Amino acid sequence: SPSGLDRTAPRRVASHRIAAMVEGHGVHRVAERHRRLLLGKVFQASSPNGRFREGAKLINNRALSRIEAIGKNLFYFFGGARGPPPRGG
Repeated sequence: SPSGLDRTAPRRVASHRIAAMVEGHGVHRVAERHRRLLLGKVFQASSPNGRFREGAKLINNRALSRIEAIGKNLFYFFGGARGPPPRGG
């Protein structure tokens, strides 16, 4: 590249593990794996710093209903009936 940086080279991350930018086909592979593992499961969402409070309320205790891969982006959709309330809450 003009700047002398290889943009496809793996990058060192905080944990000192090497991570590479996932390309489009990799995103679709991750989406398919997440569909197999996560669709239909109910998740708890919160906003520890308060900036996502309203969004967390909308998806908290909702089942993951759909995952879409578009380009290098993954989109997760929550909907359907709410799951049971969390234990102790």
